[in-house]
Amino acid sequence: MKNADISVVLFDLGGVLVDLGDVSQMHEMLNTEGEEAAVWLKWLRSPTVAAFDSGRISFDEFAERLPDEVGSSVASAVFKQAFQAWPKGLFAGALELVQSIKPHYHRAVLSNTNAAHWSRLMNEMGLAGNFHSYFASHLIGSVKPDRAIYDYVLDALQVAPDEILFIDDNQINIDMAQSMGIQAYRVKGVEEAKSVLNSYNVLQE
Repeated sequence: MKNADISVVLFDLGGVLVDLGDVSQMHEMLNTEGEEAAVWLKWLRSPTVAAFDSGRISFDEFAERLPDEVGSSVASAVFKQAFQAWPKGLFAGALELVQSIKPHYHRAVLSNTNAAHWSRLMNEMGLAGNFHSYFASHLIGSVKPDRAIYDYVLDALQVAPDEILFIDDNQINIDMAQSMGIQAYRVKGVEEAKSVLNSYNVLQE
């Protein structure tokens, strides 16, 4: 069993609990080709994405600016419709995994998200009420992998970094968390998440 002196289990959403589909949709939005990891890096480094996910620009502004930034000719109305529908739903077993965490652990979400997706994630997909804390980038005003968003979580929860077990699907986010002393692991989907959680013995039998 790994260092189990943790009190918080912190989940990313997209790619961990929430199905974002395959990379083809990102290619359409970002006018890109290539491997998924490289496309995600472009997404996370986009100034327009960061502005929207930190709540600094509206959905309308985002839909005008991102296609222009990446050299796409897609109409903003078409882009908005596709973007809003991007999260497909929860992976099978996602809620059951969260609910199987032993009750003395603090369950929390840390997600780069936005005003177009947040209500779908919470209400339509049923994530509301399954965590003790929700850290959404567009409500906090900063995004992963910026150090500020992790500092915000640590301050809000009043725990030491090594008391947090964090799972995320992007290595750049994991790297920053680990540099701060957080116990962080890259996972894709529910089965990989379950494997990490089992290694810390945080799940009920």
